[in-house]
Amino acid sequence: MGYIHIPVMPAELVRFIRDSAYRGEGMLVDCTAGEGGHSELLLATFPEMRITAFDRDGEILKIAQGRLEQYAGRIDFINDNFSHISERLGSMKSEIRYFLYDFGISSFHFDASGRGFSFARDERLDMRLDGDGEDAGDMVNTADEKTLADIIFRYGEERWSRRIASAIVRARSAAPVETTGQLADIVLGAIPKRFHVKNIHPATRVFQALRIAVNDELSAIERSIADAYGLLAPGGLIMAISFHSLEDRIVKEKFRRLSRGCFCGEESRNCRCTGERAVNILTKKPLRPEIDEVEKNSRARSARLRVCEKLPVPAAAGAAG
Repeated sequence: MGYIHIPVMPAELVRFIRDSAYRGEGMLVDCTAGEGGHSELLLATFPEMRITAFDRDGEILKIAQGRLEQYAGRIDFINDNFSHISERLGSMKSEIRYFLYDFGISSFHFDASGRGFSFARDERLDMRLDGDGEDAGDMVNTADEKTLADIIFRYGEERWSRRIASAIVRARSAAPVETTGQLADIVLGAIPKRFHVKNIHPATRVFQALRIAVNDELSAIERSIADAYGLLAPGGLIMAISFHSLEDRIVKEKFRRLSRGCFCGEESRNCRCTGERAVNILTKKPLRPEIDEVEKNSRARSARLRVCEKLPVPAAAGAAG
């Protein structure tokens, strides 16, 4: 079958579900099924749980279907972006008891997809999760210098963004930048060697930034959590695993707004919401993996888990949610 997804923070997820109002019974939506690691764990642990599993990558969803074949009667698969859960699951409103997010991309994408997510191999620059729209090669070769610099700074938090963008524009004026190896070499040359960080390739943040921009990942997170709240049964949980600060910041802010009864997304001074608390935040600070988990699965190192519980819906918020 190939890749086996090792679920991140399994003990923590199981504990929150077991301690929840529904004790692991009912419907869970796995918004980022990947190779199916989390779904397999939860189906095996909670016999009364059913799962609807989303993934926008049809290729990886087929891997999950094969892995979870023994649970065929308890799991359904939807090949779509988790930002569309409201359209896909609207008829199930208040029947869903858990939403699980595991943001970012999987080991499969880095190691076996051939789509240029990593510079470990020289592959064509693509980075699309679903094959639609502009790919990373298009972005690198057609975006103006300011746009490139803004993408690299905003999504990669890269201090050398302007210098890197300038180097890319110079390089592509001679020949298109078509592969991961070409791009990694350009970034390597753009950042002064004395500022290279030990054990972290200088192109790491640039690749992250392009992937996020190509797939519109951050906007999808904000939209989906808002929709998940509206579909969730009172007493249900939203569980979100992030792998970098940009993802975690969105989850943190969205949970905080809901905990204040804010549904509009406006700044505090413009908010017209009821102010009645909509969720109880169960993780005052994000939980991090235990040392023994990181030793077994190094890719869990940067994981952060946040969980909130939906409270009874205030009457005025029900229309907004």
